[in-house]
Formats: sequence, C-alpha cells, structure tokens
Amino acid sequence: MNRIMALRGAPAGSAGPDAGYAPAPRLDAPITIETRPLSACADIAEAWSQLAGRALESNPFLEPGFALAAAQHLVAFRDVVALLAWQGGAGETRRRLVGLIPCSRRNGLFVPDALIGLSDRRVFCGAPLLDRQQAGAVIAAVLDPRRQGGRDGRGLVLRAVDLDGALVSALCDASGRAGLSASRRRALVAAVASPSPEQVEVARAALAQRGKLTLSEPKTQAGLRDAVEIVLAMEASGPRARAGAATLQDTREVAFLRAMTRGLGHARQCRIGLLMLDDQPVAGAIVIGRGPRGWLYLCAQEEAHAPLMPQRILLALMQQAAPSRSILRSDGLAVAGTGGLSLGDLHLSHALAHKPRDLARRAREALRRQMFRLARVRPPREEAA
Repeated sequence: MNRIMALRGAPAGSAGPDAGYAPAPRLDAPITIETRPLSACADIAEAWSQLAGRALESNPFLEPGFALAAAQHLVAFRDVVALLAWQGGAGETRRRLVGLIPCSRRNGLFVPDALIGLSDRRVFCGAPLLDRQQAGAVIAAVLDPRRQGGRDGRGLVLRAVDLDGALVSALCDASGRAGLSASRRRALVAAVASPSPEQVEVARAALAQRGKLTLSEPKTQAGLRDAVEIVLAMEASGPRARAGAATLQDTREVAFLRAMTRGLGHARQCRIGLLMLDDQPVAGAIVIGRGPRGWLYLCAQEEAHAPLMPQRILLALMQQAAPSRSILRSDGLAVAGTGGLSLGDLHLSHALAHKPRDLARRAREALRRQMFRLARVRPPREEAA
C-alpha cells in the first residue's frame, strides 16, 4: 500500500469547471499530496497545463499532451502514478495544482525504499513540474516522514534532470533547509562523431546541385498531421524498418506518436521540419518543447540521398531559422553549436540509518509487504470453494 499520500483518489475539484485552477488565497496555504494513476489525470488537464506554464523548469515530456497520450497507448506507462501537490485542501472550493511528479515505487529488502521518477527511453528529461514559487515546499511535503509511515531511508530519485539547472539548484537549497540529503550523479554520455559545420555546408552545396533546397515548417494542425505521416513513411523506408524498429511497425508506438504530436501541436509545442528537394521531402524532423530549448524526438531521411546527409542539413537549417532556440538530442547535448544540458540523477532523502537493527527492521517490513501481496492473490482453497 502506498503510504506517502495524504489523499487517495480525491477529486481534482468538484465545485464547477473552474474549481482547482484559480490561485490559492495565500502562498503559505497548506500543501496536500494526492496520488493517482497517471492515466486517471485527464480530468485535471487544464490545471496541469497551467502548472506547466509556470513551472520552475519546463518539460514537454510531462505536458498533458505527451504524458496522457503515453499513458493511453503505451504499456510501460500503465503502472506510473502521479504525485499531485495541491495548495489547499480537497474540501476547498478553489485550490491550485503546484506540483506533479510521475514516479514508481522501489521496495528493496536491504535497499532503502524510494520513489523513482519517471524513466523511459521516450522521456529524455525527467524534471518534474513544480511551481516556481512552491518547489521547495512541494518536495518537503512529498518527503515528509509523517506521510511516509515514519520509515527511514525513503527518498525521491529524479532521473535525467539538468544538474546545473534552476530546478536542481532550488531543490538542493530546499533540502538543506529541511534537513534532507541531496546527491547528484551525472549520466555517462557516449562520444558521438558529428560532422563539422563545414562538412554540412559542403554536403548542402552538393545536394543543391540536384535541385532546389527549401525548408518547410507547417504551422496548421492539418499541415502538422501530414508532416508527421511523411516523417513516419520516410523512417519506414530506411534501415530502421529493415531492423524491425520503425515506428510504423508498432501499432502502439505509432498511435502514441500521432496522439502526442497532435496534443503538443495544439499547445504549439511541436515543431516539424521537412527538407524539400524541389517538391520532394528528403528529410524530416520532429522537435518538441517550448521556450529556448526543443528536443529532437524523431528524425528520418531518404536513403537514396543519405551520403549527402540531408538529415544534418535539415537540422542546421532549422537551427538557423530559429537561432535563439537550441535543439537538443536525447542525451542533452545540442544538435548544433552550444547550449546543451548536463543530465543526471538527483537523489533526495532523509539521513539513512545503517545500524544492524535498522537493516533488520527494513527486512521485516519488506517481507511483511511481500506476504501481504501474496495473500491478496492466493487462490481460494477447494474446501472454501
């Protein structure tokens, strides 16, 4: 049983369509923690979107358009729960969502229990959505021992966050004031050989000899939908398809991608670029995100023109079209130029107790939880039937 919650399955506001979206009466209003499956958060999509707009660190992978689509179509997201931090009680007519942390539980025998932030190959950044004025208070409420059954060692592990960003800095400062420990671990980034700008320019000149090169970025919903299908078809005609890894070869993946780009497109957080050779697309890229950073989610190119790097040419043109916005790869590094992120894990917890009696108590509690789970799924005996 998940004990960290103060409320379980409480409604997100039941006093009319505007309940839950207005600011709380005061900044020091109490914060209550609710937990519910990520897939059950569709009814708070408006409050969720407003929180994303005022979050200390924006994250398109935790926007409703991305996360709800993933919970609907992808099996890996079905067991993800969302910790919702509300400013104001459930009985109040007006309250505000100030935190959303998707996570899963880790229960170990001798390893301290922990909440693991959302981690998936499709999620390049795991920074939770925390109100910029209440980030420290939200983390303190989530890690409050009174809400965690008084156990030692329970903590929160945030995956793939910018260790040099404002969010981690604020959480480390808040943890120090609250008596928590904070540890950072940088992710290992494999060195990837990338062509130099001069090489890309040479390839661009060579490709331009075969026809007129133009950058197309549709702005309408219909244009974005058609561009997504072009990128998918291009990917399905290349080496990823021969390896059985193309998106169109997985019905769940393609349904998620279409729903995700449609949802983020409505919020103007989906940018799709097509490199046109005369009237034919030879490369396509899907970039998601808002503000100064976007994440390269999917990129494909026509195999016939692959030696001239149309994919690299496309990304260079997209960067030139919006020089104030950097395009990041899944490892946080910039596709072109500087402006990358230093991604890693942040572990927030109370001081651990390492005495033998503490380890024995954790073992007893872990065994008790396991026996409780087995008792719930044990089939009835024949005489009982």
